[in-house]
Amino acid sequence: MRKILIYIIAIIVFFIIGLILANFIIMPAVVRMGQEVVVPNVCNLPLDTAIAVLKQLGLQGVVVERRYDSVIDEGKVIIQEPLPDTKVKKGRIVNLSVSLGSETINVPFLLGLDLEKGRLIIEKLGLIVEKVESLFSDSIPIGKIIKTIPEFETELKKGEGIKLIVSKGIVREMPNLIGMNINEAKEVLKNLGLIIKEIKEVEGSGAKGSILVQTPESNKIVNLGDSVSLMVIK
Repeated sequence: MRKILIYIIAIIVFFIIGLILANFIIMPAVVRMGQEVVVPNVCNLPLDTAIAVLKQLGLQGVVVERRYDSVIDEGKVIIQEPLPDTKVKKGRIVNLSVSLGSETINVPFLLGLDLEKGRLIIEKLGLIVEKVESLFSDSIPIGKIIKTIPEFETELKKGEGIKLIVSKGIVREMPNLIGMNINEAKEVLKNLGLIIKEIKEVEGSGAKGSILVQTPESNKIVNLGDSVSLMVIK
């Protein structure tokens, strides 16, 4: 029984000694046998070039991610791991993230939408409303978008700007009211969305209540809510 115990103790001692030798002498020696190299900086290089540079040093470049980037051109390396100047063993894999270029967005169709709604759509897409201008329109009501610059379906990069052209309202020309009865003229102006600011009665030849002078004059461009002054016969 004592001999068996001695054998067991001897086996355990040799096992422990073996572990110590393996961990502190043999394995470090094996590790030191691998040649170290310094990882080069392959960021902003085309992928093929980056892989070739790594291969020359005995390293292996592997693409682990492709993503949009507003700075690095499409097909070039954005970031690497391990980082440049890190010492590694030959044969080590270097993980590469590669750029898809800037994300592109098509200009949306906004004709006829309210300005604020159009602005919201543009901002949600990651674009910017750079400028808003107003023009008269033959068909688009006031406050609605007439067009975008660049035009619908133009490709833009994320963060680029768009100009919005908004309607000042349908083009209105001042009608000729001369000789018209004041009551009739009031109805015409009301339908055009114009406001009578002043009615001045004056002496003159013609039917009572007929218009002698108008301001603005006929054929002038007027806006919704503009004021009109009239002179009528007493």
